Amino acid sequence: MTTLMHPTAVCELLPWDSEFFHCRIGKLRGDTLNEADAREIEEWRRSERIHGLYFLARASCPVTIQTAANHGFELVDIRVTLECSVPNPRDLSNTQLPPKPDIRAARSEDLPALQAIARTAHRDSRFFSDPHFPRHKAEALYSTWIGLEYGGRAQRVWVAASSADEALGYLSCHLDSTNQAGQIGLMGIDSRARGKGLGKSLVLTALQWFASHGGKEVTVVTQGKNIAAQRLYQRCGFVIRDLQLWYHKWYSPPVIQNA
Repeated sequence: MTTLMHPTAVCELLPWDSEFFHCRIGKLRGDTLNEADAREIEEWRRSERIHGLYFLARASCPVTIQTAANHGFELVDIRVTLECSVPNPRDLSNTQLPPKPDIRAARSEDLPALQAIARTAHRDSRFFSDPHFPRHKAEALYSTWIGLEYGGRAQRVWVAASSADEALGYLSCHLDSTNQAGQIGLMGIDSRARGKGLGKSLVLTALQWFASHGGKEVTVVTQGKNIAAQRLYQRCGFVIRDLQLWYHKWYSPPVIQNA
């Protein structure tokens, strides 16, 4: 989400998250933590009247993990980043896709169905893991998110459609043409349609799209406990590039639950 930068602070305020959850939320800028950092963080959060903090930590730093535990940060998610070199478009065109699903660009009339899928498709995420976020707000977050992706934040949103042209799943694509780097944003499949190859069809279609638009490498982020997603991406040629730890820390009564 959009961040408001302060040139000297160890943290930053997250205006979008703060507005959405009706409380002031910040994020640590770095991926490591020590005692000196922790003291500076406390000073910053008091001056900014922060209710909660996000911290995306380097998993390979024992000092960071111990300091986070000492100062009340709670582990809420394991972030897994996978990467894939985009194959030659000619090779991708010969890839055998699973049968049945029709993959097409999203249309405006798909949006209600996509938002309904989004409310239930991301329950492995940190927003569902953290009890400070009530379920209806976590569901609304992803419903809003796919709406923003379709509304222009992503360059393309693909839909897996049934034979009756009902949206059963989605995948959003982002491409930075400057460095030819692509990213898969959100992917979700209707619970009634899982296990039928829709996810693989969406991912391979996305790789074809990245290849045709000059993409050389694609990344995607998923959760450590989402083994099904990791296996899907690995079957499509992705390998793990990085593993990070998501921590949250709360300082005040759970105002989010009253919003």
